[in-house]
Formats: sequence, C-alpha cells, structure tokens
Amino acid sequence: MALIQMENVCRTYRAGNDAVEALRGISLTVETGDFLAIIGSSGSGKSTLMNLLGCLDAPDSGRYLLDGADVSDLDEMELTKIRSRKIGFIFQGFHLIPTLSALENVELPLLYRGIPPGERRELAVRALEKMGLSSRMEHRPSELSGGQQQRTAIARAIAASPPLILADEPTGNLDSATGAEVMDCLCALNREGKTIVLITHDPAVAAMARRTVQIRDGRLAKSPCFAGREPASGHCNKIEQNP
Repeated sequence: MALIQMENVCRTYRAGNDAVEALRGISLTVETGDFLAIIGSSGSGKSTLMNLLGCLDAPDSGRYLLDGADVSDLDEMELTKIRSRKIGFIFQGFHLIPTLSALENVELPLLYRGIPPGERRELAVRALEKMGLSSRMEHRPSELSGGQQQRTAIARAIAASPPLILADEPTGNLDSATGAEVMDCLCALNREGKTIVLITHDPAVAAMARRTVQIRDGRLAKSPCFAGREPASGHCNKIEQNP
C-alpha cells in the first residue's frame, strides 16, 4: 500500500519580482515499509520537497496523498493535526529543548497529542530504551554527545509510532563514525517495518537506504547507483549505554 503518493506536484516561490520554480512536476510513490533516500545538492529542491512531505508547506498544483488522505488543500490547523499524528521528524540540528531532560523532550510531542501522563511516560521510556539511552534519560542535551542527542531525537520521532518518519540530513552535524551509528539505528527501525524518507546530500548516507532517487533543479530522477540496494546491517540495539 502506498503511504505517500505525489502526483505532478509543483511549488513556486516569489523572490522579489522573480518566480523561482522549486519543484517541477514531482511524482513520487513510497510504499509502507519502504526506506527511501532523496539525494540532492544545495538548491536542488530537496528542502522544499521535505517541507511538502512533512505538511509544513502546500503545493501550488498537483496532489499529495498521505496514508490515503489528500492533504494538498488542507488548512494550517488540519495540517498541524496530520503532522502530529502521521509524521515523526528528525532534523539535522536535533531541535531538543535545552532545559528539558531527554525523557521530557521525548514526552513533549505526546503531551501535545493529549496522551495521558502514565502512557506518555511509558512510550517515551520505551523509545529511549530502543535507542540505547536507558542510562541517559534524565540528562539534558548539553550533557549528551551529538550522537546521543540525535538518538534522543529519533526516540522522540518514533515514540507515538507514526506511520512515516522524515529524516532531514540526520547525520549532517555528526562525525562519520557517529553518523554511521545513527544510520544503523534508522536501518534497524526500517527492518522493524518503519517507513522512512531521508533527505541527504551524502551518497554514502543515501547508499544505506533501500532505494534512492535524485532531485536536481526541482525534478526527480531514479539514481541507478543505489537503486534497489538492501540497507546495511544495523547495530542500534547493540549501542553501548555510555555513562
């Protein structure tokens, strides 16, 4: 079943008196359980595409169906509900609240969804344990390494079990070894059945997805270098819980 179905989606921005065509007739299908990497350089349109996939923006034309529902013309309140219930976000900059512990950061989106405190705590603990952070739950972001902060962000994204995980340059702020560790986590989640769409500029990161498409000048093209490759073996459940 298609979790994502984009049909001839276009998005144009105004830059002064000029019109900038960020996306030009994008058609994209992502099946449930897929792991897709969208690779592109700066200015290729990948950030605009991520914003549309995440219901942070709307297309000028074309259709976007998410989990069977057409979200192309929804208002901001309706899009907010879709984001809360259907999508888990992972960002390059982690976006953790510095005054909250790892556990509280993971709990916060569950609070916004109206999940009762006991269930909220249970879901957050379970997600952090899955990320190998059992001993770091009460630590604030400043007390965590970059990799631990990103694994906390992944825990936050998966805690409510949304059908779609969107990862925007999830290794961009990490060294190569820590980035590989984070990608192993995402691969492990995908093997458990999570649907993941990842935006990256890095071919090595893209190669760990099940399939890859390239975006260039606002258009998608299948990337033959990586298409059909099985994701690398992951070790997320083996991450040591550093003191």
